Amino acid sequence: MYGILGSILAQGILAGVGFLVAGVPGALLLGFLTLFLSLLPGGPALLWLPASFWLSKQGATGRAIFLALWGVLVVGGADNVIKPYLIGRGSDLPFILVLLGVLGGAMAFGVIGIFLGPTLLAVGYTVVRDWTLAAPVAPAATPGIEPR
Repeated sequence: MYGILGSILAQGILAGVGFLVAGVPGALLLGFLTLFLSLLPGGPALLWLPASFWLSKQGATGRAIFLALWGVLVVGGADNVIKPYLIGRGSDLPFILVLLGVLGGAMAFGVIGIFLGPTLLAVGYTVVRDWTLAAPVAPAATPGIEPR
């Protein structure tokens, strides 16, 4: 839960900063709306893409390019880095497994996959780890045959 709340809060703040720097009117409101749309995969793009398009129509091509790059690299990157980091902090899973679990789960199952993906990978990882680290079992003695 902390991973999702932390990442949507970070995305809302980062998007608000991007809107403010680019000079988009209502930057704080758009940043607040980004916070809620961050629950959906690709949700923040529903705000920064039209804002970037609006800036380009206003003749501010440089600010439009800045906002588009900010949205893709910073806001989108925050979701792909902060969420797995915060989710994996409380577990002994490697970071890459949590990252793949979040991304793969979201792609396969949507919003619920953000929870399902890391959970299924954690169970699978634990089973495989325990299975491979288990001590080898000595073969059972066969009746009627004495060991040498």
